[in-house]
Amino acid sequence: MSTDKEMRMERISRLLHELRYEVERGFMEAEIDESIGYEFIVPVSRQIRDGVVVCRFETRPVHRDSIVGKRLNHEPRLTVVSS
Repeated sequence: MSTDKEMRMERISRLLHELRYEVERGFMEAEIDESIGYEFIVPVSRQIRDGVVVCRFETRPVHRDSIVGKRLNHEPRLTVVSS
């Protein structure tokens, strides 16, 4: 990867980690709803001629049993501390 591509991917990775932190914190402190979504379309695809790229982010509550085989942190990374 070129330096520009590496820098872009590092920035995206950092932003996604920040998003995860904010979402987890918002859920744990009951500041946001557990069902939220965001979607946008990039109007060009390099892989599909005349295609587009759909980007989605979705959260929804599910039972623990429904995520068998996926990595699950048994304890939350964040802890709400009362002041």
